[in-house]
Amino acid sequence: MASSPNKDLVDRFLRFYRNYYRDEIGQLAQRYPNEQRSLHIDYDDLYQFDADLADDYLSQPEQIGDFAEEALRVYDLPADVSLGQAHVRLRNLPDTVDIRSIRVHDNHVGRMIAVSGIVRKATDVRPKITEAAFECQRCGTMTYIPQSDGGFQEPHECQGCERQGPFRVNFDQSEFVDSQKLRIQESPEGLRGGETPQSLDVDIVDDITGQVSPGDHVTCVGVLHIEQVEQGNEKSAIFDLYMDGVSIAIED
Repeated sequence: MASSPNKDLVDRFLRFYRNYYRDEIGQLAQRYPNEQRSLHIDYDDLYQFDADLADDYLSQPEQIGDFAEEALRVYDLPADVSLGQAHVRLRNLPDTVDIRSIRVHDNHVGRMIAVSGIVRKATDVRPKITEAAFECQRCGTMTYIPQSDGGFQEPHECQGCERQGPFRVNFDQSEFVDSQKLRIQESPEGLRGGETPQSLDVDIVDDITGQVSPGDHVTCVGVLHIEQVEQGNEKSAIFDLYMDGVSIAIED
């Protein structure tokens, strides 16, 4: 059972949804999961409802985002409808951050921010495994391991026969999501003469993939992360910036 502070956060999001997004959630419930899988909420609406909650969403996006999605799962819906895998996507942040102005000492890393620019590169949409089902080739026991971006995780031993495999990935029992990588570059209009446009890589998943093309002017909201640069087999002291995209809007 959720602890009291956690339950309070879920309850605050439930009150917010009932006051501001009742119709949108009703539409999502009718169209989920084939036509629509996300509830998009405007930052200004959340700020008007609860300024502290809106600020916390930006500073602790992954933790607060979990509460926002938990509230969507327990929202009062018809008995035959479940929004178990639906996303909550924040959009229309009040400010954008220039890509060249992103700095560690400005506490941008780990926060939700918005950046604007031109899509310079968009990979093909590819399936990404989120939970791998490993089938033991000795006894047939299935072991399920959640997967993250930090490398493919495999089981150490079978949960059935306790032997160290061999295993094979059972694709039918595994869970996948659509994924795509974008490269967003600063628009040249905002640069002083002689400055080279800088860029930021953005990872997006599920229903916001495949919506933008190279050349589109976009504003992307997401969570800024760092990852260590590797040179050959050596790990560098330098880290790269990238963003986990939450929402993306094509600008006119």
